[in-house]
Amino acid sequence: MSADPHPPGGHPAGETPGLVSRRDFMRQVGAGFVAVAAIGVGGINLLRDQRVPYELQTSSGVIMPDPSLCIGCLTCEVACSRAHREQGLSDVPRIRIFNDEATVVDSVITTAYGDRGQYHQSPCLMCPEAPCHYACPADALPVESTSGARVIDEDKCIACGRCAAACPFPVLSETEATNRLVFDQASRITYDPVKNVYTKCDLCFWRPDGPACVEACPVNVRIRQGIIKSDRLCLDAPAATREHWEQQSEMDWQVNL
Repeated sequence: MSADPHPPGGHPAGETPGLVSRRDFMRQVGAGFVAVAAIGVGGINLLRDQRVPYELQTSSGVIMPDPSLCIGCLTCEVACSRAHREQGLSDVPRIRIFNDEATVVDSVITTAYGDRGQYHQSPCLMCPEAPCHYACPADALPVESTSGARVIDEDKCIACGRCAAACPFPVLSETEATNRLVFDQASRITYDPVKNVYTKCDLCFWRPDGPACVEACPVNVRIRQGIIKSDRLCLDAPAATREHWEQQSEMDWQVNL
């Protein structure tokens, strides 16, 4: 992914100057797919009707947040941005923190940190049937072979937005985003206007230590050190079993709808 797809001269390898590249052509026509992204192939109906064209490899993990332990520090977002920027990828955070008055904060957090507010985290759920994968018209959302993560290949992404439209899991209004940034984000897939690509969680599949957000979370660090007594992590990355996916998806629908 770190290789430069545009060698000196400004034209992708193997393309002739003056001709429209496949990527540029797909960018131009891809926008036409956005309006129908959630119909037929995409949307929640794909998840409920499991008759998909072919079966996907199961992801090795999924980010499972515990909002009751979140302190809204945004360390996870910063760590995510840095990890991807170092790989030459979009630095738009793949996890998003939202202010949420409905969250009941665990007493271990108020004891350790006082009243820091109420939040919840919104990562990608690594759906078993992954509507985003099937919705992409450019073959830019493959399953990474080692981790099974559903990833966006930024070199192939045509920024049509079909993947974002097909994602069945919404997020709260960005007016509630703790970082106060505006990406016009409506699902777990986010547009990066700087790189003109879409982004989503990829489990930091290249990192030996796993997802950067899970490693960097200060609450996780203190739980592992035994300073905060909890049998749960603020951000965990267990195996992406259907049981875990259903548990997380049910919680997310309750929070965001």
